[in-house]
Amino acid sequence: MWRIFAALRRHFRQRRYLRLRDLMVIESQTGLILDLGGGPASFFAAMFSRPKQVILLDIDYDRAYQAKCKYPLLRVIVADGERLPLADHSVDMTICNSVIEHVDSPEELAREIRRVGWGYFLQTPNGDFPLETHSFIAIPLYSFIPWVWSQRLMCRVFRGNFEYLRGVRYLSEQRLRAAFPDATIAYEKVFGLIKSFYVYRLNERME
Repeated sequence: MWRIFAALRRHFRQRRYLRLRDLMVIESQTGLILDLGGGPASFFAAMFSRPKQVILLDIDYDRAYQAKCKYPLLRVIVADGERLPLADHSVDMTICNSVIEHVDSPEELAREIRRVGWGYFLQTPNGDFPLETHSFIAIPLYSFIPWVWSQRLMCRVFRGNFEYLRGVRYLSEQRLRAAFPDATIAYEKVFGLIKSFYVYRLNERME
């Protein structure tokens, strides 16, 4: 099952990157691209063909170090995404994949994303999707289980990471629209259901 789920994750990440590429005209960006919360470079930095353009920023030193070891041409910064050490509009584009649901102040992260980039693309899971995938294994109806002990039991049964999931705070579409008032919101769907939200704004210098 783990192999099947890992293959599905790779499939969805590849599909997400292609959607990002098409929506954001990413291959036409000539300036710096910030991979915000990029961790060990498992998504954007791993797929983008010009690593010299990428600044990967992560709050965790070990994850950032892993990214640098895998892709030496990346520029890597260890910092808090809610207080980015970057000037206003200093990057062409900010990419933020499955990060905002983990931070203490999503609105502050949103302000920083809008401040430093001319454009941005953010993905965050839909908490109402019937499968919980943050635990790296699909747990059915996890978000709808009312009691903590039941959630812990489900994690044991499906080999999910309970402590990791306790830190996930999903954002509704309404809250995302309030945090990113200048954005367009699109959807990543599975079987006709919204699995994730795509929140994006094109690089206004290219419009």
